[in-house]
Amino acid sequence: MKKWLLIMMVTLVTVLVACGGSDDNSENADESTNESSEETNESNNSEGETQTLRVAAVESPMTDVVEIAKENLAEENIEVEVVEMGDYIQPNEALQNEEIDANFSQHVPFMKQYNNNQDANLTEVQSIYFANFGLYAKEYDSIEALPDDATIGIANDPSNIDRSLRLLAAHDLIEMKDTDSEQYGLEDVKEDSHNYSFEQAGIAALARLYEDVDGVILNPTHAGNIDLTPADDALVTETEDSKFAITLVAREDNADSELIQQLADAMTSEEVREFLESREGGASVPAF
Repeated sequence: MKKWLLIMMVTLVTVLVACGGSDDNSENADESTNESSEETNESNNSEGETQTLRVAAVESPMTDVVEIAKENLAEENIEVEVVEMGDYIQPNEALQNEEIDANFSQHVPFMKQYNNNQDANLTEVQSIYFANFGLYAKEYDSIEALPDDATIGIANDPSNIDRSLRLLAAHDLIEMKDTDSEQYGLEDVKEDSHNYSFEQAGIAALARLYEDVDGVILNPTHAGNIDLTPADDALVTETEDSKFAITLVAREDNADSELIQQLADAMTSEEVREFLESREGGASVPAF
């Protein structure tokens, strides 16, 4: 009798332990399933979130390029807000102050000039296109007809003074002194056979000088505003020089981020290339 009681007690304990283990395993499985489900939901939510980039630009075709990139990035749940600004300094100030994520309004020498003046940390991300600078003259239809004592209008900021002088020197219209500086200034012009004089103005105001001086060096956008194109109307144009490519710019702290790199990819798409190459009169040449 005692033997049977002992067997029954052992059996009962075994059943109770088995049932308890089964409940624990069931609870653990349920918790694991719930955790896995929550992680999956979080992942799905993260993938579905729309990310936003604020990009400043000044004028066409810069704004057009960003708009094309905006359309492409929308397919990847990235919303691009194009912030149009009224001059070429504002995009750098806004970027440095972290009011925007990137800008597309300048070449690298202009950016470096801003960094030096403001102790800023802007950096180049991707060269996009060359804006073909040219020398235009209302009264003369060839460079040979331009008088030796001509007055030529040029931009008044150091990087574009350098650019204008390089354009003239590339066509042997002036000769430059040797310099250790990265940028030429008017003081670096040797006395030359043409004896040109220079009238300076803000780059956005240069087109107004077209009526008043013998010649003026304009970027293609401002030339286009007075119905001129590099291919059809310029006496001379600059040769391609990566130093002056219009460039996507960010800050050192975000330039390598995935979002900025996706923006750079979208701005070097075939759609952007086709748009740049379609612009009238060789105004913009892809730099990628």
